[in-house]
Amino acid sequence: MSEFDKLKAVQADIEEARRPKRKHPEGWEPGVAWDENSRTGSITVQQNKPRPDWDSLLKEWGFDPGQFEIADDTIQFRTWDSNIGEGNVQRMYYYRAQIRTRSNRPDADVEKLIEEIKKHKPVPVNSEDETGDTALVVAVSDTQMGKGEGGGSAAVVERFNRGIDLVEARWKELVKAGRNLDRLVVVGLGDLIESTDGHYAMQGFQVDLDRRDQIKVMRRLLVKALERWSKLAPRVIVAAVPGNHGENRKNGKAYTTFGDNDDLAIFEQVAEILAANPERYKHVSFLIAGTNLTLTLDVHGTIVGLAHGHQARSGGQNPIGKIANWWKGQAFGERPTGDASLLLTGHFHSLQVATHGQRTHIQAPSLDGGSQWFTEITGIESPGGLLTLTVGKRGWDDLKVLNCD
Repeated sequence: MSEFDKLKAVQADIEEARRPKRKHPEGWEPGVAWDENSRTGSITVQQNKPRPDWDSLLKEWGFDPGQFEIADDTIQFRTWDSNIGEGNVQRMYYYRAQIRTRSNRPDADVEKLIEEIKKHKPVPVNSEDETGDTALVVAVSDTQMGKGEGGGSAAVVERFNRGIDLVEARWKELVKAGRNLDRLVVVGLGDLIESTDGHYAMQGFQVDLDRRDQIKVMRRLLVKALERWSKLAPRVIVAAVPGNHGENRKNGKAYTTFGDNDDLAIFEQVAEILAANPERYKHVSFLIAGTNLTLTLDVHGTIVGLAHGHQARSGGQNPIGKIANWWKGQAFGERPTGDASLLLTGHFHSLQVATHGQRTHIQAPSLDGGSQWFTEITGIESPGGLLTLTVGKRGWDDLKVLNCD
């Protein structure tokens, strides 16, 4: 890489997370089928060990083992060597069998069930085996520094400073509650600044900072936050995706590249500032989007997807429907975000949580001063705040919006 290319390179101390692609033997692709009329079906499963636990597999596919069973005389078996990435090969085991309803199912013995309930002993939930390693995720979204509404930039600064204190308190609160926190993950979900023109008709009239000062103030707030938060965790990961207000626009339209975005430029500047003090910030890593609008992170085995949300244009009148439709397309096209089991987005300025099977979409609130236009057309105000949650090997938990007002 030439010196010129090095200067242009995007800050990336870590790589995006992807599930390794596996090639299944033809005709043995994992799946399940069920015919309600005949009350029979078939199941094909793949695993990395022999002797499947059929009851567990039935549960995984939504069949109650108390009502359904595997027909033993229909079980077929095959092995297959699968490339799991980086030149590694793993022996996989494939099973195919027929599912049928159980017959002559005995009635439950109520007395035995009651006795089991009485004999149950509490299991400590804070044992080492149960807690595992956990990350605190903080989502910085839609601060829109420079926006003149709701107290303007001064109010955004006040809210952000309050948020810095509240994140520190939240970390200590979770540790006291028994969470085994070992890292802090700070995600920038876009629209850090308001920009000055090209997003809506009255924007140029309403902003109270020019573009340079918007960038300057936001950069200094992020540096201050990471200076403080980096003292909490043995490892800090910072990731950033671009929003629509950070775009370089002409006549209301972005005219350069997806990567030419002030949201990303601000985080790059912050990364370079911290890199100037490597001894103090050697435990802080950055992953900043290049020319893509999304990123993925592996947080203790949970793949977390990041997107601002402005790229979701169809799928309904509400944010959940639009993002769900966009996310399906990402999975169908085998894009990195399609691998995520947890997706964090901004853009829509209000907290919303939706589950889609085993996947969860969390829409983050904003830290800006609100929108008179939104209130005029809906009659309501969108409450703001700083989204926090924990992510570990069992997924996400402890969701809390920190009220920074």
